Amino acid sequence: EKSDIPKVYHIGESHCLSYAHSRIFTKDGPHLITPRITFGAKAYHFSNNTENHFKAITRINLNQIPNRSLVFISVGEIDCRAADGIIPFSDKTRKPINEIIDDTVKGYITWFLNENVTNQHKYYFFNVPAPKYNTELSVELNNKVAKVVKLFNECLEKKLSISTEKIID
Repeated sequence: EKSDIPKVYHIGESHCLSYAHSRIFTKDGPHLITPRITFGAKAYHFSNNTENHFKAITRINLNQIPNRSLVFISVGEIDCRAADGIIPFSDKTRKPINEIIDDTVKGYITWFLNENVTNQHKYYFFNVPAPKYNTELSVELNNKVAKVVKLFNECLEKKLSISTEKIID
């Protein structure tokens, strides 16, 4: 459907579909949330110096948006799962979880900020939603997932506090 309502673009992995085509109201009036998905994207994919298809797809999505647009960013949930990302990487490498999170969040934010030099979008980073208790996992692993989400969100908030970008909790 063609709409005259201004858009807020939502970049990210599948979580950006949660708000797809919803209307929100800002001080400037109503906006329509329009998703631009990169399936399977992890914060990790943006945090390293290697070019990959997650960066390429996201870059195309960002560049197709009109300059100076409002952009929501939802990345990081996959990184915080029990079987993906931070927890198994820490177990495999013996690197402390807080160091992995710090490196990942710093690199992820830096990539998005560097990609924004030309487009000048107004970013709003979503933090990672609280995990649901998974009865298929041990209490210990459920607690570890909750801890990773908490630390990821704290790190995201801390690193964004020194930039002009905003966080949505």
